[in-house]
Amino acid sequence: MSQIENQLKWCLKDDRRLVKTKPDMDVAQKHLKKSEYNYSVMLTLEKLKIYDWALNIGFYAIYHCFLAILSKHGYKSKNQSCTLTLILSLIEQKKLNLDKDLVLQFDTLEVEKDMTSPTARMEREISTYDVETSIDLHQLKKIRELIIKVQRETIMVLAE
Repeated sequence: MSQIENQLKWCLKDDRRLVKTKPDMDVAQKHLKKSEYNYSVMLTLEKLKIYDWALNIGFYAIYHCFLAILSKHGYKSKNQSCTLTLILSLIEQKKLNLDKDLVLQFDTLEVEKDMTSPTARMEREISTYDVETSIDLHQLKKIRELIIKVQRETIMVLAE
């Protein structure tokens, strides 16, 4: 059994992590709308030069896309790791036509020690829990570009 399958079993053992439900396209569309809203808030925060919170809201713009995909496939997640595990599992099972690299840019379940490119989750954690308010604007631009890619992919997935 793969690491993803083992993690998925663990996630499904507790309703506070991941729950199998009926597919719900209405909820999926609401998550997509929340993602679009978060992206617009991110742009506003960037204009105000509030970059650390712009990055945080950008993270959640992507995350809501993943929740939309889960809703379409009949799941509700309350745990970020379980959300990503299920997305990767659906990709592995060929039930989801989504570029695995987009998920790994958002977060890697096995972060390598010598990783040179931080994930969106890593950047969000730094901007949230660190005492600094300045962030690498290049990373913010990369997250903005990732949001657009993930939103486009999500729209295609929901249309299938």
